[in-house]
Amino acid sequence: MKHLFLLLRLSLKRVRLLLIVTGFLLAFLQLLRVGIAADLHNAGQFDLLAALLPPIVRKLFGSAFGSILTFNGIVCGVYFDTGFIIALLALAITLATLPASEIESGFADLILARPVPRHSIITRTIALVLLALILMLLMILAGTWIGLVLFAPPDAPWPSPRQISTLSLSLALLVLSWSGVALALGAAYRRGIAAATTALLIFGAMLLDWAHRIWPPIDWFARLSPFYYFDPYELIGAGSLRLSNLFVLAAIAFAGFTLAYFIYSRRDIAR
Repeated sequence: MKHLFLLLRLSLKRVRLLLIVTGFLLAFLQLLRVGIAADLHNAGQFDLLAALLPPIVRKLFGSAFGSILTFNGIVCGVYFDTGFIIALLALAITLATLPASEIESGFADLILARPVPRHSIITRTIALVLLALILMLLMILAGTWIGLVLFAPPDAPWPSPRQISTLSLSLALLVLSWSGVALALGAAYRRGIAAATTALLIFGAMLLDWAHRIWPPIDWFARLSPFYYFDPYELIGAGSLRLSNLFVLAAIAFAGFTLAYFIYSRRDIAR
């Protein structure tokens, strides 16, 4: 256990600048987002904005379209905004492929020259991803709260704690599911291959998710995408998320982490 904490502390020290810059950037962007939502609310331009959007956008959001184009919907939109999701996934891939980077740099040789079990490296990486994800979500929450205090119109309802916590949980599980994929690939291949493969899988899965929302006949195929089980629009529109979706995302993450333990324990780190 002591080795695990030492590894985690060392890894946090190595990526601290990345975490700090990313966290403050996400918080600042969310602060701006709340300000923009407040301006739209005060100007009463949500109906005009809805009229300007093409029908294909309405199909993407489904029945939640009207709920999303509100002050509350735009503020909470950070939890399903494509830009924010890509930023979190990029950070997760960077951290999840750390074991592959350590093998390529020779740092893994130095670690395992000591009485450190191999599984500690994977456990450290999972803990690092979790801590980084929690920090990013807290920074987004801070940006939301500061923005609401500074810009929220008096007649605009704030997002409820339950709504924020549920959206955060759903987004966290989505990122963790892809972290499991990246970690499993990073345990088997070089970092460049693992990161690029995960990024391509994410891109394809995201396109597949958008496609099935526009063309329902491919729903059966879209179930292969983790994004299929990430449906925050349902929370915005209907007020609740399906627990089954959360369980599927958690299962994908668990499977990826388990596979990473198995592969890394048998990998020749001399490569």
